[in-house]
Amino acid sequence: MKRSLLHKLLALMAVLALAAAACGNDDDDAPAQDAAPAPTEAPADEPMDDAESKDDDDHDHDDHDHDDHEHDDDHEHEHDEDEEHMDDEGEEHMDDGDDHMDDEEMAASRTYGAFTYEIDFEPSTRGVSDDVIRLGAMAQDALYGGFTDGINARLGRANRDGELPGGRMVELVQFVDDGSDPGANFEGARSMVENDEVFGIMVTSAVSLPQTTDYLAENQVPFTGWGFMPGFCAPNDWGFGFNGCLSGYAFGVEGADPLVSVRDIWFDFLGTEDITVGIFNSDDDAGRAGAALYETLWADKLVFSDFVPTATGGGITDPTRFVNTVLENEPNLVILSTDFAGAITLKAAIAASGYDGPVADFLTYVPGLPGSSPDLGQALEGGYAATQVPPLDGSEPAIQQLLADYEEVGAFPGFGSLVGYWSADLMIQMITAAGEDLNTASFYQAVNIDGFESAQQSGGLGSVKFPADHVVAPDCIGLVQVVDADYEVANDFVCYGDADR
Repeated sequence: MKRSLLHKLLALMAVLALAAAACGNDDDDAPAQDAAPAPTEAPADEPMDDAESKDDDDHDHDDHDHDDHEHDDDHEHEHDEDEEHMDDEGEEHMDDGDDHMDDEEMAASRTYGAFTYEIDFEPSTRGVSDDVIRLGAMAQDALYGGFTDGINARLGRANRDGELPGGRMVELVQFVDDGSDPGANFEGARSMVENDEVFGIMVTSAVSLPQTTDYLAENQVPFTGWGFMPGFCAPNDWGFGFNGCLSGYAFGVEGADPLVSVRDIWFDFLGTEDITVGIFNSDDDAGRAGAALYETLWADKLVFSDFVPTATGGGITDPTRFVNTVLENEPNLVILSTDFAGAITLKAAIAASGYDGPVADFLTYVPGLPGSSPDLGQALEGGYAATQVPPLDGSEPAIQQLLADYEEVGAFPGFGSLVGYWSADLMIQMITAAGEDLNTASFYQAVNIDGFESAQQSGGLGSVKFPADHVVAPDCIGLVQVVDADYEVANDFVCYGDADR
């Protein structure tokens, strides 16, 4: 793999608030990312074998790291050369009815011209019977522990409420923990498609590389998840991020926009754009690339951009120099784009120095975490975290529904499980849009050709729109603050993306 591309992706994930994957931190130095007030299950010690999948009843683990791979720049949705394309006159073709975008709508689309969407494949009913739709799931449990708790919570409601056309039930038939191994990720996906015959997959992993996502696209397997990996962006037209394509601008996807939310949320929170900012980045290649992105976003508002050692590089042994940098420059805001251990150390030290401005990171919104450890609670107290999943504000209808769904399956909505929940929510909505006559062509028609917009209650995710969000994103973010060892919403979950995309 090309190291420069690896670093670029890791830097992007730092900006996107991906916990341990953000800046190359050592997972052993961070607490389990799905901490709950009263954990009841022990972590698994061994990663799965490359070709091995685990049953859904055994899905809670806690230890892995991450990797990356070169992005494949092949054109939009290549299929195997030997695959038979649909006959122009065949019955399986979707018609050109009124539901299609007309020429004017297509000309106005952000994605039209750069990428086009058409059914040039033989439809498949893999994983679909008269009664059941079979789905799979895959994640790195070190970062997304409890992933299937969230999936089961959302699929359970779909089954209870009869959401799927034709009275079908939806079933999670397989879960793969890829052990942060790209080979295991690919083999897990292949096994779920070829052996378990799933219709679609919910996946969030920093090692879901093009070898995996291209394979899924070539086999007409829709996959949903947190959209930070390249497979959730065009030219892949079978990957659907629940928050759109987050990496498009960084990877030069035509028509993609920069994610301004990590800057503009602070303008809203502080009530002014007339602010100064200081940023601490991890002292590695990913951190240096991330620093360049921040310099673009913040421009002359940036009063310092410094580097701190990562946990794998020895960690912060004495935070005095970094605290002095803050006190000497007196920024209105300090952002920590570091690993988890660095964020904890610097938050505590800067707060103890008497600095009274906001100190924020992208990693420490882990529901239940501040109250689970007095030391961590004290270190986090008063600090802020930015989050790309809606905070658990029980006054909002979407969160009330989410909490009720979790109660039905006896699960706690920790960070990893929330990623699973929203991945499943998008999958359910898209399958529903495809209608009772479900196959890969009717799915593709409904989502990528007729156009799809997700429905969300107040307090939930921002709506995604496809095909546009193969290129852009709703660009949503919220702020939480730790107050009395619990998270409080400091700034509502807001979307900064182009509403007309």
